Amino acid sequence: MTTSPEAAGVVWDGVARGYIPSEPLAVPSSVRLHAGVSAAVDPVTFEVVRYSLMNINLEHGQTLQRLCVSPVTMITRDFQPSILTQDGDVVFLGPYLQYFSNSQSLTIKWILENRAEDPGIAPGDMYVSNDPFVGSPHQPDAVVAAPVFVGDEIFCWVSNVLHHSDVGGSVMGSFCVDATDIFLDPPAFPPFKLVDQGKIRPDLEQMFLRQSRVPTNVHMDLRAAISANLVAVDKITKLLDRYGADTVKSVMNRVLDAGERTVAERLAKIPDGTWSHRMYAEAAHTGDNATYVYQTTVRKEGEHLYVDNRGTDPQTGSINVAYAGFAGAFLAALTASLTSDLAGAYGGVYRRVHFEPVPGTLSCADFPAAVSPAGMYTMETLISLASTVIGKMLACAEPEIAELAIGPAHPAFYAMISGGVTAEGNPFIGTNANNMIGSLAASPAGDGVDFGGHFWIPEGTASNVEELELLWPMLYLYRRALPGGADGAGKFRGGRGFVEAAIPWGVPGLAAAVYIDESFPKVVGAFGANPGSVGHFRLKHGSDVRKSFEAGAIPQDFDAIGGAEAAVEAKGPALMIADDGVWEWTGANATGFGDPLAREAASVASDVASGALPADAADRVYGVVLSAGGEADVAATTARRGQLLRERLAEATVPDGVRTVPESAELHLLGGELALVEHEGAWHFVTVSGRALLGPVTANYKDGAAVLERPVRDLGPEFSTHEARAGYEVRYREYLCPVTGRRIETEILRVGDEPLRDMLLHERA
Repeated sequence: MTTSPEAAGVVWDGVARGYIPSEPLAVPSSVRLHAGVSAAVDPVTFEVVRYSLMNINLEHGQTLQRLCVSPVTMITRDFQPSILTQDGDVVFLGPYLQYFSNSQSLTIKWILENRAEDPGIAPGDMYVSNDPFVGSPHQPDAVVAAPVFVGDEIFCWVSNVLHHSDVGGSVMGSFCVDATDIFLDPPAFPPFKLVDQGKIRPDLEQMFLRQSRVPTNVHMDLRAAISANLVAVDKITKLLDRYGADTVKSVMNRVLDAGERTVAERLAKIPDGTWSHRMYAEAAHTGDNATYVYQTTVRKEGEHLYVDNRGTDPQTGSINVAYAGFAGAFLAALTASLTSDLAGAYGGVYRRVHFEPVPGTLSCADFPAAVSPAGMYTMETLISLASTVIGKMLACAEPEIAELAIGPAHPAFYAMISGGVTAEGNPFIGTNANNMIGSLAASPAGDGVDFGGHFWIPEGTASNVEELELLWPMLYLYRRALPGGADGAGKFRGGRGFVEAAIPWGVPGLAAAVYIDESFPKVVGAFGANPGSVGHFRLKHGSDVRKSFEAGAIPQDFDAIGGAEAAVEAKGPALMIADDGVWEWTGANATGFGDPLAREAASVASDVASGALPADAADRVYGVVLSAGGEADVAATTARRGQLLRERLAEATVPDGVRTVPESAELHLLGGELALVEHEGAWHFVTVSGRALLGPVTANYKDGAAVLERPVRDLGPEFSTHEARAGYEVRYREYLCPVTGRRIETEILRVGDEPLRDMLLHERA
C-alpha cells in the first residue's frame, strides 16, 4: 500500500493532512525491530503456527465482545482486533469492521515514526489514538495498540479499535453533523502512551474520559480494549516461547507473501484498464440542501492497482474523511470482493494497491476538516463507491474472477442516535444500529440477500427489540421487512431491508440527535439495474398512539397514525420528541443487477406470492403480467415488455448510423447487456440483445448508446420527493441498446454535471 511519486512534495504527516507512512519507514535507529527468520519451517509447524495466530486474533475479538458494555460494541461488533508485523503491516484481522485494519496499521506506523524516541516504546506499553488525520476514520473509533517484545526487539504488534458511545463534541453520540470544522467536532488525540510498562496512567485516562457524556461506558470499554490486548500479547508470547521467534516470524512473512501471490494471480486475469464511478451526498451540515460528489478511479496495470479520488469535491462541512478513511474503505471493498477466502490475512493484498490521493477533498481532507459523522455517512459512501468500481473491473475479468463481484453496499449507515435522561435520572445515549440487519446487493450470480447484513462487517449483528427496550426508555411498535418495488429492481433483485417505528416510554421525551432522511437514491444498480432505496426518517408530534393502545390496538401504519408530521432535513439538528411523539425510520433495499425487464417472469411471480413484492409492481417495475391465479402469463409478459422497450427507445435519443455485428460473432459477456466483440481487427463494446456496436474498448461505450434522461423521482413512487429537497432536480440517465432498448448502464447526475466515462480498456492482444 503505497502512494505514487506524484504525491512527493505533499507532506502527508498526520498533522496538516492525513498520514501516509514514508517508504522505507523512518524508524529511529535506537529502536530495534525483530527481523529474524527460520530457513526451514516444516509444513505441519507452519499450519499449527498459522492457525494459532489466527485463533489468537479471534479470541482477541471474542474477549472484546464479552468485556465491552456498550451495545455498539457488545452487540453490533463495531470493533476490530488485529495482529501486525513489527513495522505495522497487517498479518491477521478479525471478521468485524473491515476498514479498521487500515486504521491500526497507519496508527502503529505513525507511532514508530513519531513516538519511538520520546516517550519511547517498551514492553507493557500501550498507545491510544482517535486522531482521524493519523489513522482513525472518525473520533469515536479509538485505536489501542500494544507491542510484543522478544528481548529488546519489537517482534510484532497487537491492536484493536472500537467505536465508543460518546467521546465529546457538540452532538450526543459524537456524530457532529452541524460541525463546520474539527473545532466543533469531538477532540482528536494523536497517539499517546496510556499504559506505561504495564501501568495505566490515570491522568491521561481521565483526560480521555472527561470528554464523554457517558464516561462510565467509555471507561469500561477502554479497559476492555486494554484487557483484550493483554490476552493477545500473552498468547503470542507463549507461542514464541514454544516455537521460537524466528519460526513464528517466518510464518507471518509467508502468510503475507501468500496473500500477495493470490491477489497478483487474480489481477493477472483482469485486462489492463481504468474504471471510475461517482456518488453524491446531500447536505454537508445542518441547514444545507446542496449536493456533493465523491469519485473513485481504479487503474489496473499488470498485477497492481492504482487508486485515486480525482473528481471529488473540495472538503466542506462535516461529510469529510482523511486519507485513512479513503484507503480503508477501498481496501475493505477490494478484499471482500477479490480475496475473501484469505480469511483476514490481507496484508499481502495491500502491497499490490497504490493510492494516488488528492488532498483537500471530501475523501482526503486536510486539517481542520470536520470528520466525526463519517462513520454514518462518508465511510459507507466510499465503501459503496469502491465496491461499484471494483464490480465494474471484475466484470471485465475471466469468468471465475468476474463471479466474485458482490455489488455495492448501502451508501450510508441508516441508523438513529437518541439521547436524554432515563426515568431514574441517568443520562443515556442510544445508538440504534439495527441497520446491521442490512441487505446485500444482487450480483452476476443471482439475487441479493434479504436482511443479509453488510459485507464490510461480517460479524455485525442487530439487537432484538426487547434488548433495546431494556436498554433505553422507548417502546417499539413494529420492525418488519421493507416491501420490494422499483428500489432494488433488476434482472436479479437486491436484498430487502427493514422499517421500524417507536415512541418514548416512561420518560417525558427524548432527542433524536442523529438520523438520515434522503431525498434521492445514492446507489445505482449494476449494469442497468434500478437504484437502491431512499432512506427515510419520519417524525410525528402529538400522535394518537396511546389512544390506540387504550383501544387495544398497536399502530402498524405510520401514515394512519394521527399527529402533525415534522419537516425533516437530510442532515438536520437534534429533534425533540415529547412523550406523544412517534418516529419511523428505514434501512434500505439493496441494488439489483441488470435490466429489470430481463428478470425471469416466474421469479417476479414468486416474489409477489411470498409477499416480497406488491402485486402492482410486477407490471409497473418488471413488465410482468400475472394471471388471476398469480402465475406469470408468458405471452402477455413478452408483449408487455416489448411495448415498454419500444416506449423507452421512442423517448430516448438514439445515435445515428447504428452498426451491428452478425449473429456468428462471438461475444465475451461483461455484465447484463454489455459485452466485448472482436470486430475488424480490434476489440469493441457491443450490446448482447441487439448486437449493436458501441465503440472500441479504448473509447466511451456510452457514446454509442441510446440515452434516456429524466428526473430520478420519475422512476417510481419509491423515489418521490418534494420541490424543497435537493433530490427534486437530480437526474437519472439510462444508456440503452439502440436496437432493442435494453438497459446497458445507468447514472445518477446532479444538474450541470457531465456524464462519466466509467470504463476504458487497453487494447487486447
